[in-house]
Amino acid sequence: MNLLGLDVLRELITWTPFLLTGFSLNILIASLAMVIGTGLGWGLALLRLSSRPRRVKLSLLLTEFTRNVPTIVFQFYLVFMLPSEFVLPGTSITLGFPSWLNASLALAMAVIGFTSDNLTATLRDWRKGDHAAALLFLPNWTSYMLIIVIASSTASIIGVSELVSRCNTVINATGNTGLMLPVYLYACVCFFLFCYPLTRLMQWTRAYLAARLGPASHRLGKASR
Repeated sequence: MNLLGLDVLRELITWTPFLLTGFSLNILIASLAMVIGTGLGWGLALLRLSSRPRRVKLSLLLTEFTRNVPTIVFQFYLVFMLPSEFVLPGTSITLGFPSWLNASLALAMAVIGFTSDNLTATLRDWRKGDHAAALLFLPNWTSYMLIIVIASSTASIIGVSELVSRCNTVINATGNTGLMLPVYLYACVCFFLFCYPLTRLMQWTRAYLAARLGPASHRLGKASR
């Protein structure tokens, strides 16, 4: 390895704690988006199974809305519409509204639509006594979370200090343009090392469930495509 390569390696090692702290924020954003989106999507799925037509139509309309709103656009919308801080009612306590929370709320929109669509069929089968349907939902939900983890990198456009944003900070702080490609490659490796093992695990889980569930396995393959 030449001296230039050694210098780049030293820089990456030096900045690793800073970069990994940013990546932990990516995971936090994605995890919160999945929690919020799954909860609201579950509610829409229950409404879609309602015996009242108006509730069904409303839930379908909301599902379509969440599926067709670009999360990047919604991030900008939340930044401009939500206050950066607010006072708790009845108190003088002021709380901040961080930009990473805006990113989580925006990404939750996509999760709502995903959960509403996939959980509706799962709940329908569960009510029919096919409890294996719940197992078919879990690997697909986990795989979708990995998509949201990758999508969390878009939070950098609204000023969130996540991994991609911190890569830019490192390049600017060092003033070394030769560090640009290595530091972005470093970010790619972080996402890959987090997502790939879980992706393989979910593929194994789908194959295992397909073998165990027998006739129900066709739904697993259909849901995973």
